[in-house]
Amino acid sequence: MRRRIGRRARFFAVTMLVCLALVSATPPEFRWVAWASSALAGFWAVLFAVEDLIGKMSPEDRVQASDRPREPEAPFAPPPPPTRPTR
Repeated sequence: MRRRIGRRARFFAVTMLVCLALVSATPPEFRWVAWASSALAGFWAVLFAVEDLIGKMSPEDRVQASDRPREPEAPFAPPPPPTRPTR
């Protein structure tokens, strides 16, 4: 059984790389924002990667979105139509 890294971990890893690439283009007084953003994205990338690697199920075993039953759009029926006032 081969373990794979999910889309969420890859998304945050790419986001971290983009933030790191923008550090040199950022004005010096705002570089902390780029560093903080890259650190936060790296944190989430590592957490999601660990979750994918030590999870009990492989991504192939997980239920795909298309296999899930559709949820109703509203938890209750719509209200009845208004009635005309009588004169």
